[in-house]
Amino acid sequence: MKKIGILALAFFMALAAHAQQNVQKLAQRGDVKACLTLAREDIDQYKFEEAEEWLAKAETTLKKKKQKNEELEQLRAEASRGLRMLRGTDQVLFIDSVVVDKADFLQAYKLSEETGSLDSYAHFFTSVEDGTLYMTELGNRIYFGKRMEDGSKRICTSDQLADGTWSNAREVSGISAEGSTEDYPFMGSDGATLYFASEGRADGLGGYDIYVTRALEGTDFLKPENMGMPYNSPYNDYMMVIDELNELGWFASDRYQPEGKVCIYIFVPNETRHAFDYDNDDPEKIRATAMLHRISDTQTDEEALNKGRLHLQEALLYRPAEKVVKEFEFVIDDSRIYTSYIHFKSNQAAMLCKEWVGRKKQLDDLRQSLDNNRQTYSKGQYNLASTIRNQESQLQLLSEEVHNMEKQIRRLELQ
Repeated sequence: MKKIGILALAFFMALAAHAQQNVQKLAQRGDVKACLTLAREDIDQYKFEEAEEWLAKAETTLKKKKQKNEELEQLRAEASRGLRMLRGTDQVLFIDSVVVDKADFLQAYKLSEETGSLDSYAHFFTSVEDGTLYMTELGNRIYFGKRMEDGSKRICTSDQLADGTWSNAREVSGISAEGSTEDYPFMGSDGATLYFASEGRADGLGGYDIYVTRALEGTDFLKPENMGMPYNSPYNDYMMVIDELNELGWFASDRYQPEGKVCIYIFVPNETRHAFDYDNDDPEKIRATAMLHRISDTQTDEEALNKGRLHLQEALLYRPAEKVVKEFEFVIDDSRIYTSYIHFKSNQAAMLCKEWVGRKKQLDDLRQSLDNNRQTYSKGQYNLASTIRNQESQLQLLSEEVHNMEKQIRRLELQ
């Protein structure tokens, strides 16, 4: 039986090889279907220049017949994008990779406390919505992909208020594109570099691609840049995280993975992009790095590899101390910030602080409502003028009350 199985396998392999030879012969003669078939195969193997040659042959045949072909144009665009990214492939050292269940892939990320933390959108917001959420080191700001009315997702941010609740979600402006969906955000330690994943963009390779952008002011950001290869592929690539303390980078991809699985790639981030010299470096080495079939292809610097593995081992062994739940944030002086009522020495100050937390929430809610009304007014809803004036007066009075309470709390605590 074993011999029969081997013979059958050999037969089918010979049959496939014969079929491939026939396709090659047809393509050489300019058969459009054969040319497109081979072009697709070459694109899948990152042989973009070879793919463009087959597409040129197909185009010659179509011109003779005065015909057009949509698939040809689509493949040409894919080959062009792929070749452009291949030429800029980043030389980066990958120190490890691990295949995990997609459902809980965030557990594979082992980040320092200084980097912040990751959570699923469903867990944080007690929702059935999928996606991820990033919280800054201080725990006072979050970034997440929020489902919009049109069904797409946009990266939004929210700040923690004095009473521990979260402000209304604000969209991070300047990074979305028409027809695109954004998710999987991470904010760098500089508070300005934002990584996220997006699908549906004209400059993407396919599925989710990883992008990077930088803040201009507030929630306005520069036009995002596709991070290219080897970080992106024709599959889904997302959740880029740079842990500067541990000098490690992480991202997830479902390239070459079965349904329900993703691969977490761990690498040593470059301070600046270090692209291959496409015209002079080994083309097969460039292609192997871009495709990430084997991370060993990137492990050419033994000293850097050992250092990276040591940092990864430390990250895997690290167990953060249990965090105290932050009830609020109140600055006593330059050296002390209270986050719980138990921190107060003065009972009077603690009782007044409870009242202050309530007033501070009213102030935050009023400020948010005023901002919303001002935006609506700017769009032509001029009947809100009276409401806005009243809210501005209330805001001034409430701000003064909150400020006076803060001074009194400090005086009681420090006396």
